[in-house]
Amino acid sequence: MKKRESPFEVIEDIYNKHYQYLLNFLLSFTSDKQLAEDIIQEVFSKMLLQPEKVLLINNFKSFLVRSAKNRLIDHFRKKKPSLFKDDQEIENLMVDQYSTNQFVEFSEINEILLKLPSKYSFVIIARDYHGYSYQEISDFLDISLVNVKSRIFRARKLFLKYYHEVNKGG
Repeated sequence: MKKRESPFEVIEDIYNKHYQYLLNFLLSFTSDKQLAEDIIQEVFSKMLLQPEKVLLINNFKSFLVRSAKNRLIDHFRKKKPSLFKDDQEIENLMVDQYSTNQFVEFSEINEILLKLPSKYSFVIIARDYHGYSYQEISDFLDISLVNVKSRIFRARKLFLKYYHEVNKGG
């Protein structure tokens, strides 16, 4: 019979198993390796405050990604609060019906944005909804201007692909 691991041993195992994945995930949003490492440390520090709750988690990878992403968003909110004036703004995303030939339902937009990788949905929302310049997005994400333009191009292309898939039946 295998001895049951303590929560601290489970946390250590999770850290060793998922550290590199989390680091790569965070580096897809920011080129600041120190920031990415700090966020990972924050995620695991919080887990250590209530180690017994770790035993209740079913999917560690999903939990870690969500926690790291939320911490990164919190960091950006503190760094550049004007981008996140209203916490509900992204969730209540609407397309201005005057800027498009065809009105797109909120539920369709939300469905499509959820399908996009986060690095793409973020730049679409920042550029097309909030109206931030390429340079502002570059500064905010700490990535090159060329990378921002490339992400926006790919994001729009992928968005249209998913849009057509969603509307195939209709």
